[in-house]
This record gives sequence, C-alpha cells and structure tokens, in this order.
Amino acid sequence: MSNQDTQTPSTQSLIISSLCAVVLATVVLFLFILPAEYGIDPSGLGKKIGLTALAEASSNANAKPTIMSCNQRLDNWQDAISIEIPANQGVEYKFLLDKGAKIEFAWHTQGGELYFDFHGEPKGDTSGYFQSFKEATDLKNSGELTAPFSGSHGWYWENRQNRPITVQLSTRGEYQILGIM
Repeated sequence: MSNQDTQTPSTQSLIISSLCAVVLATVVLFLFILPAEYGIDPSGLGKKIGLTALAEASSNANAKPTIMSCNQRLDNWQDAISIEIPANQGVEYKFLLDKGAKIEFAWHTQGGELYFDFHGEPKGDTSGYFQSFKEATDLKNSGELTAPFSGSHGWYWENRQNRPITVQLSTRGEYQILGIM
C-alpha cells in the first residue's frame, strides 16, 4: 500500500462526524439513559418499552438512607450515626459480633415512631434463620446485648409514614460495623 492510497480526513468531515456523534449521544441519552436510570422520559418511549420501570425498581431496591454522619465521638459513645429512613420503606443497619461480645446502644428518632426488630443472624447460616431480641414500635430504645452467637446483629427499622424519619444511633462495644444491609 503506497502513501497515495491513504487519505487524511478533511476538517469538514471531522466536524460532521463529531456533530453526528454528539447528536447520536444526545438521542441515546434522552431515549434510553434518562428513562432507565432516572425515570425521566421526555419522549414517552421509555415507558412504552419498559425502561422507566427499571428506574423505579432501582430506586426502590437502592433506596438507602442518607447517612448524615458516621463514626463520630459523642460523649462516651464509641460510634454514632444519623440515618434517614425513607418514607414507607425499611432499612437494616448491622454490626458483626463474636459470640459473647457486647454491644451497648441507644437510639432515638427525629420525626416519629418506627417499627423495629432488633435481631441477629448466625455467621454462615444460609437457611434465613434469625433471632429477634426485641420487636416493637417506638420513638427510642436503648440497652445492651451479649451476642448469643457469632454473626450479624442489628436493627431493621420500618418507616410506615409518608415522610422520612431520622434515627440517631449511638453504640459502644466489641464489634465491627457492617452498616446498611
């Protein structure tokens, strides 16, 4: 192949190619990405082909609380965190404890009562077994747990109201923070 067989694209063809790429990227953004990722569907095509359902499923599955602060020293507590529980949703927050390890806790809400289940799941168990230590609906709770088995221990909070509720959780003890599950 000689040098005369290869052609250098002209400036005009490069500009046209670049503009075509920008137009194509914009079309893909508005027709597919915005409906699938964010539920924004200006054309209506996303709803027709089921893309907006992906955004809704993703937002429900990934509706995680807003962590306001983490691992702060508060008075004589080892760790403190603020967690926003979204409206009409539930959140689990866990710690890893060895058998016989202790965790002392105190939590309270800002914005209303939450249903909660303070429970633990044995390490390595795949059956779905868990042991509830306390289940109630309240604005606050405190206490101490000596882990009856090694595994994850913590709370499931469920917000049954139409507005977010913030939980302030303070802990100390012999644990590793697993966080939001």
